[in-house]
Amino acid sequence: MHPPSRAAGALLLALLAGGCALVPEHSDAPQARVRGPVPSRVQQPIKLGTLGFRPRRAATQAPGRASLGIESAYSNIFQNGVGPGGQEVVLDAETWNNTLIATYGISERADIEIDLGVLYASNGFLDSAIESWHEFWGMPGGGRESRPRDTYETRVEIAGQQVYALEPYEFNLLDTPLVFTERIVDEQHGTPAVALRAGVDIPTGSESSGTGNGGWDWGFGVLAEKTLGRWTMTGAVDWVDAQRPSSFVGSGADVYDGFDVQLGLEYRWNDRISLLTGLVLTPPVTRDFTIKELDREMLGLDIGVAWDTGPNSQLHIGFEEDLMTASGPDVVFFAGWKVGL
Repeated sequence: MHPPSRAAGALLLALLAGGCALVPEHSDAPQARVRGPVPSRVQQPIKLGTLGFRPRRAATQAPGRASLGIESAYSNIFQNGVGPGGQEVVLDAETWNNTLIATYGISERADIEIDLGVLYASNGFLDSAIESWHEFWGMPGGGRESRPRDTYETRVEIAGQQVYALEPYEFNLLDTPLVFTERIVDEQHGTPAVALRAGVDIPTGSESSGTGNGGWDWGFGVLAEKTLGRWTMTGAVDWVDAQRPSSFVGSGADVYDGFDVQLGLEYRWNDRISLLTGLVLTPPVTRDFTIKELDREMLGLDIGVAWDTGPNSQLHIGFEEDLMTASGPDVVFFAGWKVGL
């Protein structure tokens, strides 16, 4: 066992447990302060090496003002499959993704955001707990019994050619998303706020380490937001053109370009706390595999809570479950903090 993975998992689990143990007083008419949506992106390790848009509000950062956020996500993934033509996928790992998110308002209606992330991969310690959880609810084990618990192996092969591997026990820089967002419609009584966004993925990650694809991905999308009383709904549809890693050349496989869909729902519990949930549908890594471990969409269900830690700061914690249980992580625990500057 390597200490960083145990420390990360223990910290996130403790934050989640501590937040759930406190039951704050409910308010009948809380102030209308929007704290969502959960700004999580899919934690499938291959997808982390391509451009991924985060769920966010259609409202934009005030001009000349900045905000700084830190997002930490600890994930357990187990995918183990063999298909025709020498296709083999083994993703048996736990990952710790830490990202610094800076946003700056460049006009009354537009802002720009940059994500600086590092990824740590290890054998982890959650396998036994996840197996017990699956057994308790009568859920399939996904073949976990075929491998020893708490071991590490990540590789994807086609006919003996390795097209992906993630370097373990090192902190590796991920590719860097740079996203421009402009609000084009203000929220009114019968109209949601609408914004457009476009982004590129600067290839700062290492293709050989498995944290980048070596190319400039690009994409665009549309955001919407509507508040009704103490409820706020958010949504987004995005399209990403992902570049083909050099390791895929000669394998007959290519990365899949496609749409993602994001939905968020917030309930303001009182003047300081909101309950958050969301759904994020993410396209598969590739359609050139015939096994579900890589060619299936991922549908993440986010459940979390956010609360104000000051007039311009906010903390949130929660977890994500992949409802399709095909190619995404089995579980993700996340925590984040954001402050206005």
